[in-house]
Amino acid sequence: MRPIGVVEAGLPRSRDAGSRFSLASRIRLFDEFSAGLEGLEDYSHAIILYWFHGVEDYRMRSRPLGGSGREVGVFATRSPRRVNPIGITVVEILEVSPPLLVVRGLDAWSGSPVLDVKPYDYYDIVRCPRVPGWLRERWKDRDRRKERGEIAKWMGPCCRE
Repeated sequence: MRPIGVVEAGLPRSRDAGSRFSLASRIRLFDEFSAGLEGLEDYSHAIILYWFHGVEDYRMRSRPLGGSGREVGVFATRSPRRVNPIGITVVEILEVSPPLLVVRGLDAWSGSPVLDVKPYDYYDIVRCPRVPGWLRERWKDRDRRKERGEIAKWMGPCCRE
């Protein structure tokens, strides 16, 4: 496996930097792969696979961010501390100008190697996924505070409980 590019401007490492949904991130594909971006501008969203660089170790158990405080297995979290620290994020496409791809919603740091870019389409949609109770409550709380709508209106379940 080899990277196809790098996150040129990504999520700042500081937690005070704001939401990833308010930042535009730049991904620069290496010249030999930039032709692969052709046609991506016809999509509104993409899936970005990247390597969590800067993560040196892994944990088999973790507490999910915003979770109930309960420790769960790493495969039930979005933690970067994984055996194979591969990140995956659905992003909103803002601009496609090969070799640059500008997106919103990327949760990768600057310098992260990009492994792949895939268009987000109907095959990737799950209308009502089952999630843990603590995540449903967190989502409802964001709805009540209007936070989710301000962050990314396209996110979240289509069904309401």
